[in-house]
Amino acid sequence: MSIKTGAGAKTPPPFYKRVGRKVWLFFNSLKLTLAVMLTLAFAAGFGTVIEQGLRPAEYIRAFGPKWTSVIYYTQVNDLYHAWWFTALLALLCLNIIVCTFERFPPKWKALLNQKPSGKFNARIISNCSHNNTIILATELDKAREKVLAVFKKKKYKTQLTTASDGHYIYAWRGTLGRFGSDIVHISLLLILLGSILGGFYGYKDNKIVYEGDTMTVPEAPFQVKLNKFWIDFYDTGQIRQYNSLLSVMENGKEVLKKQIWVNEPLYYKGIRFYQSSYGSAWDRIKRADIGLLKKDSKRIKTTVSVDWGKTVPLKGTPYSIKLMGFAADFAYDNATKTVFSQSAETKNPAVHIEIYKGKEMISNPWLFLNYPGIFPAIPDSEDDLVFAGFTGIMYSGISLNKDPGTNVVWLGALVMGLGFFLAFFITHKRLWIYIKSEGNSSEIKIGGFINKNQFALEKELKDIVHRIESD
Repeated sequence: MSIKTGAGAKTPPPFYKRVGRKVWLFFNSLKLTLAVMLTLAFAAGFGTVIEQGLRPAEYIRAFGPKWTSVIYYTQVNDLYHAWWFTALLALLCLNIIVCTFERFPPKWKALLNQKPSGKFNARIISNCSHNNTIILATELDKAREKVLAVFKKKKYKTQLTTASDGHYIYAWRGTLGRFGSDIVHISLLLILLGSILGGFYGYKDNKIVYEGDTMTVPEAPFQVKLNKFWIDFYDTGQIRQYNSLLSVMENGKEVLKKQIWVNEPLYYKGIRFYQSSYGSAWDRIKRADIGLLKKDSKRIKTTVSVDWGKTVPLKGTPYSIKLMGFAADFAYDNATKTVFSQSAETKNPAVHIEIYKGKEMISNPWLFLNYPGIFPAIPDSEDDLVFAGFTGIMYSGISLNKDPGTNVVWLGALVMGLGFFLAFFITHKRLWIYIKSEGNSSEIKIGGFINKNQFALEKELKDIVHRIESD
């Protein structure tokens, strides 16, 4: 079997070219753009609803074991590092690149090679949606010079062709406006690149720091110390702002000190430290007031203040007290035999102390502020101890944010602003002018096209006609 081919028959393109064309058309598709962007928006919704980076136990408590396994299988718990989310971003990048390459070369060619004026005739002007005819009582060459002078004042570029039947002028302005959409495409690529950089090489974290403590900074060769935390109030008693005085420590030395508050972070070596929250510690206090009384009496004989972690002698007795622990809202887990605070509120405050007689520890009870004397503190003694009060300690909540893609995203935002400006405020106007002699006068025909905003072209032509007709 043979296939006959005539002299004019076209040979089909090779297989790889046909496949390549289909792949190119797939990426050069507005439907693909919409599908990917809608999918990304839907996925980002999951990332908002499902808190990121929690421990498995917290997901199990919130969603149950079955849904927790689904969350971990789909990597929704770390959405912005998930392989499929990154694949969607890469697909969107390819889509934008192909669309840009598909549309950019013709525009660039039009910018470099403007249409020569000699290739059109007067019928082109008649086909323009906006056209005007002017009769000037002047000879042909003077009319031409006047028209050229008007277009020069209007900042138009012009091409002049002189023929036997008159002068042909092609004028244009605002070609850069045609590149607004391409610049927006480039800005989107920069923003996506910045997001990918931030997702892979950045992180977000939250730390609770007490005054005088030093926190470690992930992936950084320095630490940050909280020197002081305080709250500023208005005259009405309302909170104005809360502040932290931070020191950056490198090799044990202070290299930077800065006061931070909301919207005023500390920035050091690519990491920002934000003042995000504050509160009273639920697991420690500054000092506790411990009262001594007789078991058969509810009257406190003496009170001693014990600083956190310190041992203080109880005057008039052979005992000394050491403050070891605190729970703002006391709770006990029978399974693990551990004490914890079930909330940050001081609903059921309790302190854990050690009682020494000489150097021997004789007891380590929990004392409850709301239930004094519920459990005997000192065994085999007529004396007892009660929790009489405490001085709390404030903590500062510091948010850490490392995002190496931030500057790239900001650059993309600036480029996008430039693209929108070119797209919406720079219009590409193209005008054709034909000038011919009519006895002692000259007839001027003007017509034009604009890529958008037809009203602006109509107004522009009226102004040009007025300038040509005026002396």
